Amino acid sequence: MFPDRHPGIALIDSQGSISYRELSAAVTARAAELTAAGLRPGDRALLCRPNGRQWVVDYLALAELGAVSVPLNAASAPDEIRHVLDDSGAACALAADPLPVARDGPSRTTAADPSETEAKTETEAENEIATIAYTSGTTGRPKGALQSRRAVRLGGENIAERLELGPEDTVLSPLPLAHTFGANVLNAALSAGAAVVILTRFSEEAVAEALRRHRPTVLAGVPTMYRRLLARPEAELPLGPVRCSLSAGQPAGRRLAVQWQERSGAVFAEGWGMTELAGLASLTPAADAGHPGTSGPAVPGTAVRTGEDGELLVSGPMVTPGYLNAPEATARARTPGGALRTGDVGRVDGDGEVTVVDRLKDVILCGGYSVYPAEVERVIAAHPAVAAVAVTAMPDAVRGEAPRAWIAAVPGTCPDGDAIIAHCRGLLAPYKIPRRTTFLPELPTTTSGKVARARLQD
Repeated sequence: MFPDRHPGIALIDSQGSISYRELSAAVTARAAELTAAGLRPGDRALLCRPNGRQWVVDYLALAELGAVSVPLNAASAPDEIRHVLDDSGAACALAADPLPVARDGPSRTTAADPSETEAKTETEAENEIATIAYTSGTTGRPKGALQSRRAVRLGGENIAERLELGPEDTVLSPLPLAHTFGANVLNAALSAGAAVVILTRFSEEAVAEALRRHRPTVLAGVPTMYRRLLARPEAELPLGPVRCSLSAGQPAGRRLAVQWQERSGAVFAEGWGMTELAGLASLTPAADAGHPGTSGPAVPGTAVRTGEDGELLVSGPMVTPGYLNAPEATARARTPGGALRTGDVGRVDGDGEVTVVDRLKDVILCGGYSVYPAEVERVIAAHPAVAAVAVTAMPDAVRGEAPRAWIAAVPGTCPDGDAIIAHCRGLLAPYKIPRRTTFLPELPTTTSGKVARARLQD
């Protein structure tokens, strides 16, 4: 997974720094400890720790052992934890509490006989399941997407290649490691021999302090994080050493990309992917700042095209083999030709650049027109008094549905609905302008930092 002979710093967290040699030794020792506790190759282990070195050590130790990691955010509710434990059949839970004894149960995805493991070809080993990553559950109970060892490896290597990461780089990541994007960034840094600074959680203050102390060359985040950072005074964010800023998780849009590039002087490298791909299907190269607002071309070995209703379809080795214990959902997620139905609406231009518009299920059908919430959100987010915005559908007696905007204002400002509507005129077609605006102290977000539209509807 990483160059264990590299002498430099591998990881920096709240406890300080650890070198690649120290990390390698810690991982080997932890794998031996897990083996002594009864964990075997192919066993599933719930990984539910806060961001930090122990999460990294456990994650890499499970990979070294040949076990299957089941990452879950440490802030998950008890009901969420019980669901994932029961659905995955995890043999043990690696959490803040001491390591429990392995339990009996349907926890093995591959044979535990060492002779069988040794007999596997490289291709067979790469096809084994490395991770069961549970989706956010926006359409029901979270489903466990199976991620192969090849897909997880490529997820990191593709980012490292596109961002031209090397041992001289320091990557700052406030992303939750339990989410695929956060794990991707970790794997990218370690595969390239770079140092990675891991924050326990995102806050503008924590990012500013890390920028001052560690002078990272690469910053990773989701669009909501970048919007919040842009609201801070320039003097608070020493961005001089940053050469590249990686964004994924939601479409950022051209305006945010241009604003961040102008503010930071760094390339805004936008990527697009999902849990079912174990990483990013497309990503802007660090050497190309000329296409702000797109998610770059497809990564090597991956094909992206549009299908019915403009849905983006993906083929290649990163596509999940399916969902655990959910054959019907697995069948619905594939086209007859085997491509993944991503549920995202977008387009692929003649140069292969992928532009993501929105989630297919979030499209608002307004009087025969399709309104993409992300487009409306990007316009409203450009208002200087708007700190965060989400757009959802509301019933409309004439048009069927109409857009509704939920807004959190920048502290110290008092925008009203009329000001927001006036801002939208001239920038949006009339049917795209929200029929109602609701102001909240803050908008709910998922554990990965995305605005949770579904919770606003509830």
